[in-house]
Amino acid sequence: MGRSWIGIGALALLGACTSLMPLDMSAESETGPADYQTLVAKNLLGLKDRAFTGPFEISALRRTRLAQPGDWMACVRTTVQERPTYLAFFMREGRVLDWRLAVLIDECTHEQFQPLPEYRPPPPDPKASDAKSSPEAKSSPKSSTR
Repeated sequence: MGRSWIGIGALALLGACTSLMPLDMSAESETGPADYQTLVAKNLLGLKDRAFTGPFEISALRRTRLAQPGDWMACVRTTVQERPTYLAFFMREGRVLDWRLAVLIDECTHEQFQPLPEYRPPPPDPKASDAKSSPEAKSSPKSSTR
């Protein structure tokens, strides 16, 4: 009787592991975000003031493994105090989900890198700012005649 309970417990544990994988795979899940370099560059804007002194370089996009968050990842290489430093960026559904200093499982030291294009935010739309400041856009009280 005791062995049957152990078997049932083992099956329940193994069955729970299979539910970790998503059943529906979108088209992006098969190819990854096409603009991943732009996504990473946007996230790096806030990091430019830190101790990073070298240029940013990015690896090719690849699927995440094991306990890595997200569906896709890319490594970024830069320099801190004259030493190479690797960052891992994790993406899902067309956005950066998380990033961290790369750890062994990320295998960033084995990647091939290319220069990361600098992200420049688009200029503000002049039509939108003109509409806000134009007199027609402001509501004026209408005079009523009796």
